[in-house]
Amino acid sequence: MKPPGRIASRSARGAELASRQHTSPAWLHRSAPAFAAIALFAVVAHATLGCSTEGGTPAAPAGISDEERAAALLDPAALLPPRAETVALADAVAIASSRAGAPAQAASLAELAGDLRVRLFRLDQAVTDAREAMELYSAAATAFRASADPAHVERACQAERRRALLAGELAHDAAVAYRELYLVSRRYAALAPPAPSGGAPRSQCLGALALALAQAAAYRPSGDALRALEQEGHRVEGVALALAPGSAPGSSAAPASAAGAAPVQVTTAEATGDVVVAPRAPAAPTGPVKITSIERHGSDKGARVVVELSAPTTFDVGTLAADESAGKDARVFVDIARATSRGIAKEIEVGGVLRRVRVGVQPDGTRVVLDLAANLHRRIFYLPDPFRIVVDVSTRPPLRDDKDNPGGAREVRRVAIDPGHGGNDTGAVGPTGLKEKDVTLDVAHRVAPLLARELKIETLLTRDSDTYVPLELRTARANAFHADLFVSIHCNASENGRARGVQTFSLAAPHDGEATSAQLAARENAARAGRGGQGVDPGDPGARLEVAAILSNLNVGDMAARSRHFAELLQRSSLASLSPRYPDTKDQGVRGAGFFVLAGADMPAALFETAFISNPEDEARLATADFRQKMADAIVNAIRAYREGK
Repeated sequence: MKPPGRIASRSARGAELASRQHTSPAWLHRSAPAFAAIALFAVVAHATLGCSTEGGTPAAPAGISDEERAAALLDPAALLPPRAETVALADAVAIASSRAGAPAQAASLAELAGDLRVRLFRLDQAVTDAREAMELYSAAATAFRASADPAHVERACQAERRRALLAGELAHDAAVAYRELYLVSRRYAALAPPAPSGGAPRSQCLGALALALAQAAAYRPSGDALRALEQEGHRVEGVALALAPGSAPGSSAAPASAAGAAPVQVTTAEATGDVVVAPRAPAAPTGPVKITSIERHGSDKGARVVVELSAPTTFDVGTLAADESAGKDARVFVDIARATSRGIAKEIEVGGVLRRVRVGVQPDGTRVVLDLAANLHRRIFYLPDPFRIVVDVSTRPPLRDDKDNPGGAREVRRVAIDPGHGGNDTGAVGPTGLKEKDVTLDVAHRVAPLLARELKIETLLTRDSDTYVPLELRTARANAFHADLFVSIHCNASENGRARGVQTFSLAAPHDGEATSAQLAARENAARAGRGGQGVDPGDPGARLEVAAILSNLNVGDMAARSRHFAELLQRSSLASLSPRYPDTKDQGVRGAGFFVLAGADMPAALFETAFISNPEDEARLATADFRQKMADAIVNAIRAYREGK
């Protein structure tokens, strides 16, 4: 980083840049009917987010912190240093945010980095700056919401309001801004304390949101689009209530006004370890709910059934013990409200512990029945966008706390290796065209023989060729294999082409300020063949939080701790393997996120991001046999360390 004395540089460009900043963006020059509303959002955005007017400010004194320097550069009269230096400063503040211990401090730093990125955007009109700012504002809001302090909730609202305004500005569409602002207003109306009778407004942010929405009422959607937006608002509101400080997912404390929302409710049976994670009460669908497919995978050890539906709905789960005298198998049934099954086979033979799946009509919906070969352990949960009900059954009981053998050797006889993506799903693609699906499969093919030869471990590859395997069936195969560990191999990617290094994830709700982790999980979760990458919107914080609430309830006993520990071993092993040959390898750390591919795993599971394929230098390394072999060695060494009780 250049010394603070460079703050006054670029003065020769000052007049021209200042003039350019006060020129209306090209997208404002539209048809007359749209101009007023779009201009409104542009004016509000400029007023709220600041404008980079160059002026004459003294050079900053030496020795000030990055935070102080960034704050000084937000003064409209301050001259910005060269772009590369300003970007580096914003990145430094963002990194400090991710490392801050206190949520409020992390939020303030993320907000500061976002404000500095916005000032750059106003100056250079680089879309990357606006997108980085939106991500930082989202991270700031998430961290602020972790506090019950009303002042912090207010700052969270303001940060999301700024993000919403930027979203509309980038889309060049007032309707987009209206949608984003509406969802922000629904989220924070649910979180705001009640206004005293006859008192002042409960939130300045909510007041500003209401004013902006009223002024842009002409861009409010209508018909089905309006109903869809209101349904999304119900969900955002409900998730905000369910995940607010002091609330637990599935809490029944949500007020009646949020009855249309979909916070999760969790039912557990301590004796058997059975778990059911269901939506509390999704908003009523705009049309009929249809079962679109039933996928199944079974073996003699376990099975998974995935029921995909056209819209969210509620469901109830029941079990019936085997009745030998009547010749009836043990059964698990799922009653799906308001669902039809036209076009779905009434009986599907499977085999193994799952004999068959039967589908029957009910007065108020459809019943799906699993005929089992024995009384098995069960886990039932749902995944959104598209809405799916997942039923897992297994002969193996859920993993319990490892209190009897702390620090001792662990039994690892079977390992499932999951090469990410495949077939029509290429995954991320590097600057020169290197495909993530090819890298992950090659690394997996290097891992399997090493595990067999060096550790005498039996290995399952969830895919052994360039084929597509649905995310839900990858863990299903690992469960049916009775694997003791599960490793999903991927390549990281970022819109910021400078990002690089190795990173490892376990299944958990992201920690405060980890919006990037949640967005990465959303991108991976959207990988579905034939769907064009559709799925949970990476830019929708409510959707990300709902996914986190669902998946974080699937860990039984100390599964989350074991998965986190294995992820840490994998991260350390990768750095040890790479550093001698590639000493500049960046440690991106271990994070928690809601990856669907890890959902419902019966064993400790981790997702390993080998390197950033979006970074030219990392991509060049990923293309080499040497780098891939070192990644394979790292995975094998981490499994060895875990088995040895390290």
